[in-house]
Amino acid sequence: MTDLDPLGWGLGPGVAVRLLRSNRALPDVLTPDEQARCDAFGSDDRRRQFALGRTAARTLAAARLGGPPDAVALAVAADGAPEVPGAHLSIAHTGRGEAAAAAAALAAVPVGVDLEAVRPRRPDLWRRILRDDEQSVLASLGGPSDDTQTLLWTLKEAVLKAQRTGFRAGGRSVRLTLNADGSPPDRGRASAHAEASGDWSLAFGREGDLWVAVAWSVG
Repeated sequence: MTDLDPLGWGLGPGVAVRLLRSNRALPDVLTPDEQARCDAFGSDDRRRQFALGRTAARTLAAARLGGPPDAVALAVAADGAPEVPGAHLSIAHTGRGEAAAAAAALAAVPVGVDLEAVRPRRPDLWRRILRDDEQSVLASLGGPSDDTQTLLWTLKEAVLKAQRTGFRAGGRSVRLTLNADGSPPDRGRASAHAEASGDWSLAFGREGDLWVAVAWSVG
């Protein structure tokens, strides 16, 4: 299991992230109910993603909150978001087969995590997710490319998941500020203001073929 380095990432106090890949052996920490839910998925990829996400969440919460991973009181709220007592939790997953991956983030404040594989995207995707006052963000990353657009999507999705709306709130409801010059850095920090939830700090990094972003509330 991989815990993303809080010092290298610049995560806020008490913010922790765990990233799991499907090519690693996983501990058996799912509850019987979770295993039944996992088995009910019709796709091997969906089953793999679910198991990775729940394992990341359970092992991370156990390490931070104490107790064995399979005893963590991990629940699903009415809006579908994962919850644990005494902390805020977010789970994300992506990929197929051996490329499947999942991440979990835990914090004392609202937190969101997203991960996306760099892949071909429509050239004008940025127009759908960036506001007019965010054009400097795109320019600082060297303009639109699959790498740049994947990073921007990941950053915005992390904030939108943290406020528990996802992209149904619209990418333009979040305004990003990013310090970068040229092509996307391997890791960095950003800030954001969301119309529905105020101010956020973000840390992001490239992990192989994935962009991973974590957002936590500063309001």
